[in-house]
Amino acid sequence: MLPNHPHRILALDLDDTLLRSDGTISSRTLHSLDRWRDAGHAIVVATGRPTRSIAEVLPPDLHSVPWITYNGAYIYLEGQCIYQNLIPPAATHSIISLVKEALPECALGIEIDNTLFLNRSIARTSPYSVVDLVTVAHQPAAKILFFHQEFSTLQSILSALPDDTRAMLSDKYNLVQILSASADKTHALRYLIDHLGLDMAQVVAIGDDINDVDMIRDSGLGVAVANAIPAVKAVAKRMTLSNDEDGVALVVEELLQEQVAAPS
Repeated sequence: MLPNHPHRILALDLDDTLLRSDGTISSRTLHSLDRWRDAGHAIVVATGRPTRSIAEVLPPDLHSVPWITYNGAYIYLEGQCIYQNLIPPAATHSIISLVKEALPECALGIEIDNTLFLNRSIARTSPYSVVDLVTVAHQPAAKILFFHQEFSTLQSILSALPDDTRAMLSDKYNLVQILSASADKTHALRYLIDHLGLDMAQVVAIGDDINDVDMIRDSGLGVAVANAIPAVKAVAKRMTLSNDEDGVALVVEELLQEQVAAPS
């Protein structure tokens, strides 16, 4: 272990970053993560995924590392929720009514208590429940989401969102996600790092999409994979190969080599 080295925490996005396009993690990447932890360093998973869909894509030894889920709505430490930042019930109800009125044909969903509720059936392999969303909208929500092909037509909806919420738009998936105004990976990561008695300057953050921009900008070393969107590359201090070319492994290997070469 090299306690004085500035880079001690690896914050990893999952989809299109740690995970290859087929949803797997290469043996080279797994070996590099083992070496990182053997050196006394930490790993944090920071993802937009719901909590329920994370364990299935990670090896068992990464089930015990901290997880930031739902783009920062929750933090899990050793399997226990230590933080949540949810959309208040009044705002949840208001947003559902707003989107339903403006986009009556839209497939609209709410994530509540690790369950996805949709207003109608869609082509989706992962589980969900079809309900009248008004019947569940009285509860705090991790996120409200819908797909839309043309973001430029959504201004009237987005400008009418409650002040305690915000919209995050991903061009990669034509996905609109509405979150608590302060729910993001960076805010959650700062909370976790402070909880662990560490500092954001010690974080190496790697990601690819709009939900990674702040985390990569605010970490000690922000890294963009080659397949990242331009907004991520613009704030990254370092570039690596794509998710299908072991980009995460390359960064970890380089950092470990730099630690060995650094004067004591």
